[in-house]
Amino acid sequence: MVHAKLLTGLLVVACLLSIPWRISNHRTVTTGIPPSANPDTIRQLLHDHPFFIQLNPLITGLSIVPTAPERYEDEWLLPTAEEKEEEGGTSPIHTYLLSQAIPMLPGASGGWGQKHIQFETWLRNTPTGGVKTRADAPFGVSVASHWAVEPTASFSGRQDSPDWRITVQRRITCVWWMTPFVAYTYDKVHASIMRDLIQLAS
Repeated sequence: MVHAKLLTGLLVVACLLSIPWRISNHRTVTTGIPPSANPDTIRQLLHDHPFFIQLNPLITGLSIVPTAPERYEDEWLLPTAEEKEEEGGTSPIHTYLLSQAIPMLPGASGGWGQKHIQFETWLRNTPTGGVKTRADAPFGVSVASHWAVEPTASFSGRQDSPDWRITVQRRITCVWWMTPFVAYTYDKVHASIMRDLIQLAS
């Protein structure tokens, strides 16, 4: 009987140790830019980092801080070979210290039901007019995104198409049981920012 309980306990521990506690979740979302909105204006808004950051409805404050040299080795923020060729080098990485209110209880209003946190975020402009972002938040949450303003012609094969779109590639890395909450929160934030960018550019 003792041996059976010990064996069961060892099996449970082995199963827990084999679970990948931190997992990554990737998603790409594309939104068409209507003819009433200017793609160049959206690019300008993306490159105005403080303004772009404050479009996030969860952000309650930000300040500019120095960028650590090792940040230029970050695999997400590294420019591709094509980007290096286009921009003739590496654009600077800007670092901001953010204050954010995370809703912990759905429907809670005001400060009640929210967790206030601080963390750094890094932004680097891309030569095509977009921006790459990366943030390591508390509780082991890492969120990275690549915002791009792109012509749909380059994807449809039509060279005469004047249509444009915003594409956001995002990567979330955190403990597995937090993934649904974090993914839902950031996808909702990104959708809100996309709407605001298009509205501001119209």
